[in-house]
Amino acid sequence: MLNGQGLPWSFFDAHTSVGCEGLHYDDGTARRCFGRALTLPEKACYSSHYAVWKAFLEQGQSDYLLVLEDDLIIDLDFPLPRFAAFCRVFGIDYVRLFGKHFAPAARLGFFFDRSLVRFTTSPAGTQAYLLSVEGARRLVESCRSLNMAIDLAMDRFWETGLPLYSIFPYPVIERFVPTQIPIPDTGVRLSKGERWDYDFRRSINKIQKIRANRKLVSADARMRSTVPCFHQIVGGVER
Repeated sequence: MLNGQGLPWSFFDAHTSVGCEGLHYDDGTARRCFGRALTLPEKACYSSHYAVWKAFLEQGQSDYLLVLEDDLIIDLDFPLPRFAAFCRVFGIDYVRLFGKHFAPAARLGFFFDRSLVRFTTSPAGTQAYLLSVEGARRLVESCRSLNMAIDLAMDRFWETGLPLYSIFPYPVIERFVPTQIPIPDTGVRLSKGERWDYDFRRSINKIQKIRANRKLVSADARMRSTVPCFHQIVGGVER
C-alpha cells in the first residue's frame, strides 16, 4: 500500500523469540507486574518493536519513525509528512494512529478535520504509531525490562514521560483477521505473595497515573491555545 507514496519504507522481519540485545525477561517478575507470565508470541512481539526503535536510533535519518503492523488498511491520502511536521512544531514525540479499545481522552484541537486528543489511559494495541527520535530514546530506556505486553509498556506515560497523543478518526484501521498473539487461559493462579505484590503494584501505578494526568492538565491548556481549530480539506489531495 505504501508503494508510490514517496515515503522511504521497508519490511521488518518480526522476531520469533526475544532476539533483541538489552532486553531482560523473568517469569516471576512478569507474574508480579502483569499478573501472569508472557507467552512466546508476546515476548517476540515486544522484542520486535524494541528492535525497531533501536535500529531507528542507530541508523535512522529522519525526525520521525512510522511503525505499521501488517494487518492494516491505510488511508493513503492522509498527509503523513505534514502531520509529522505538525507534531514536531508542537513537541509531540509519540502519536498513536490506532487504538484497539475506547479510552477516555482530553480533546486538544485539530489537524485539519481530525481531532487531536490525549488519552488518559491506554487504548491498547501497537498496530500503528509515530515516534520521534526523542520518543524512541525514551522508550528504549524505559522498556528494557520485558515484564508486560508491549502496548502497555509503551503507554505507561507516568514512567516514559510520553503523553498518549492520538488523532481521531484514525488514519488506519485494523483488518478483521485472526490474531497471531492469542491471550492465554488465565487459569494459572498466582501465589499469595505474588497476588499481594501484583495488587500493590497496580495500586501504585493507578496513583501515579492519576498524578501524571493531573500534571498534564496545564500542558493540555497550553496546547489548546496554540493548536489550530477545525478546518476542512480543500484544494485537492495533499501528500
